[in-house]
Amino acid sequence: MSTYEIADSQMAAGSTLGAPKAVVIIKPTGAIEKLYSIDAGLSVIGTVVLHHWDEQTGIQLTALDGKFVIHPDHQQHIFTLSNGITVEEDVFVLNGKPDGNTVDPPAAYYRLKLTNDTAEELQIGSYASAQLRGNTNHDVLTTYSPKHRAIVAWNKSDPNLVRMFGCSVEPTSYETTHDMGKSSASNFPGELPDKTEKGPGDPIGILHFSHSLEPGEYGELTLLLSFSTSGRATAQRTYRSCPSPTAALARTRQHYDEILGLAVVLTPDPDVNRGVLWAKANMLRTEVLAKTGWSFVNDPTRSNNSVGRDTAWFAFGADYITPRFARESLLWYANHLNKNGMVIEYYDIRNGKSADYGLNINDNTPLLILALWHHYNTTGDVSFLKSVYPKALKAARYILSQRNEQGLVWCTATGTSDWGIVGWRNVIKNYRLSGATTEVNSECYAALKTVGHMARVLDKHKEAAEFMEHGDTLRKAINEHLLDSETGLYYLNIDLNGKARTDVTSDLVFPVMFGVADDETAARVVSKLSGPEFWSDAGIHTIPRNDINYGPTHGYGLLGGIWVGVTFWYAFAAARFNADFMAFALRSSFQHYSKDPLHNNTVPGQFSEWLHGETLANQGMMLSPWFPPRYLWAAIEGAGGLNLSGGSPSVNPKLAAGWKWMGVRDLPLSGKRLTWFVVRAPDIKMYANFRFDQSMMYQAYDSDISADVHVSGDAATAIALRKRNHMVILVGNTMDRTTTTSLRLTTSLAGRYAVRAYNSLRGEWLDAASKKAEDLKRGIAIQLDAKGFCVLELRQEV
Repeated sequence: MSTYEIADSQMAAGSTLGAPKAVVIIKPTGAIEKLYSIDAGLSVIGTVVLHHWDEQTGIQLTALDGKFVIHPDHQQHIFTLSNGITVEEDVFVLNGKPDGNTVDPPAAYYRLKLTNDTAEELQIGSYASAQLRGNTNHDVLTTYSPKHRAIVAWNKSDPNLVRMFGCSVEPTSYETTHDMGKSSASNFPGELPDKTEKGPGDPIGILHFSHSLEPGEYGELTLLLSFSTSGRATAQRTYRSCPSPTAALARTRQHYDEILGLAVVLTPDPDVNRGVLWAKANMLRTEVLAKTGWSFVNDPTRSNNSVGRDTAWFAFGADYITPRFARESLLWYANHLNKNGMVIEYYDIRNGKSADYGLNINDNTPLLILALWHHYNTTGDVSFLKSVYPKALKAARYILSQRNEQGLVWCTATGTSDWGIVGWRNVIKNYRLSGATTEVNSECYAALKTVGHMARVLDKHKEAAEFMEHGDTLRKAINEHLLDSETGLYYLNIDLNGKARTDVTSDLVFPVMFGVADDETAARVVSKLSGPEFWSDAGIHTIPRNDINYGPTHGYGLLGGIWVGVTFWYAFAAARFNADFMAFALRSSFQHYSKDPLHNNTVPGQFSEWLHGETLANQGMMLSPWFPPRYLWAAIEGAGGLNLSGGSPSVNPKLAAGWKWMGVRDLPLSGKRLTWFVVRAPDIKMYANFRFDQSMMYQAYDSDISADVHVSGDAATAIALRKRNHMVILVGNTMDRTTTTSLRLTTSLAGRYAVRAYNSLRGEWLDAASKKAEDLKRGIAIQLDAKGFCVLELRQEV
């Protein structure tokens, strides 16, 4: 579930791999496309590519068909050269667990292994070439450092920006050259002159390695790329501090494994399960530590801007896996409110320079309030809530100051695009969306109620009552003025001329998501958005295909294309009213990334941005950082049914008709780890290791012992809870065919256990023969029907 294998001829692009200080983008060929510095805001090294020659004949060795193996934390390329040598390349960025604000040095590793699978000795010349300028100025100077086995490069105009391109072994020869064609010339380059160019320019650095391999023998090396923005001495210290390739990959993998093991969502649908896992991996790739603090940019390696709304939405997912990141990224916005209390639009993470497009109100303001409350609810950090409450209160009072005579939050913008669109769709050229929008008013309603909840927790009862009333008043105004009495749907907005716009768009999700719509209206909205005119195999269209304004690429896809993140909003909104469509939305949207990546311009496992409305090919960034956290949030709080909006957690999971079971395991919440699962046995039954408020009926246990339960095969998964001498174990099948698995327990067991079991294959509860502890440790066979499950309730006999 954690890897993808794909023919190397079927890739449109390679992975985007990131760490707090560096980002690498890989080409569809497997070569490194660029190494990007977070602090510099520049690509400091461009393409890094390997070419091979037969040193005896001088023939250039071509790559035959191979495959990519894409992992959450690295990407492998395995192929055969024309002389029979097997090549294994592995690219990753050092990304270990941070210690506060202490993070790993910026380092990219490019591992190479050559194996002689022929019956004769072969001599291979391998040449690693790097564009040392990146996208800096055309005045690069270079030298070679024998001590580091590395080429050192810097700009004459910026001598502090120093990068190093070296290797784990001593190169046979090296050079830097302005001869761009040399690294891939058809003629064998032979020994390089061991010289570097003297004058500034745009040099290529080449490292040459020679291998003589007997049959069955292999040779390996690892290229190391690193840099500093503080001069050559610091760059060299940074380079020396980078761990060995084996240690670096192990450190990175350990960090990923720890995070991927949190907030695990398990359903009968393997694509949804995989989507949750990869959402967490994508988030880790994009969390950076800039000079201004922890943040992420909205387009890795092409933007240096952190955006307010995206940061708020990111926190809704990050709160479950990297809460410190969520906290720090939100606090930057809370601590840098405009004087009037409005939240800024974005800031440059290198220097803190900010902008707000001159709008009098925006969606960033209510969304930040909601994200601050979400962070408190997931962490239980009262000191955090006390510190941010005055800022949330100030922002909320500013929201109140921007209401019109109808009581609606009103945007006065008369421009177009960023300067005339209030809300998430703000990049549409020559388009205005201001006045009273249903989106922003819905968010502001939720924000006002949230400030009331904050005040209640802090015993500020007068302010709690005040903002609860303000929220109710705004909700009433929305449903009076922005709800079309003829269609029963919400207007897109009331424009500056007072005209109601009846455009039916995906923005209809907002009054459902934020609790503005009553149940009848919400069900009507979800039904409308579930219509075939809105849907594709990759997610929901921003506007329906039969709309007069529809175009598959109009407005960067915001007028007809597919912004996949909206599909996740829809999944959350639809969960309570149409669980089947929720499941379809989560499955199809993520599955699309791996379905046909060459045609769809996607990377398997990687959340790309927006899609052409007809061809469904990605038209935007290859990794959109703000989509993965929404997927995680929709799976946990939509499908999983966790509700934190009122301050006390409740759980009401949403089982699609085709789901006989589902569960959430190891979810961090207020210092605890929550696990729960539900089954159709035959009525819906829930088990949990936590005492929830206002949830469906459930059986409470004390601890999660899933780590001590092992099932055989890739199709089966297990969740187990324990309460003293009682245990309950769910074994679920993710395949659409019957399978048999072996269940084995390694937890502390003694004596015999009475067994009560429900297997969806039989559809009834049975009292099975008691089991000895030794039997449970040795393993028992369980047969599971397609997408089915078995629940075992075990009680130790006296």
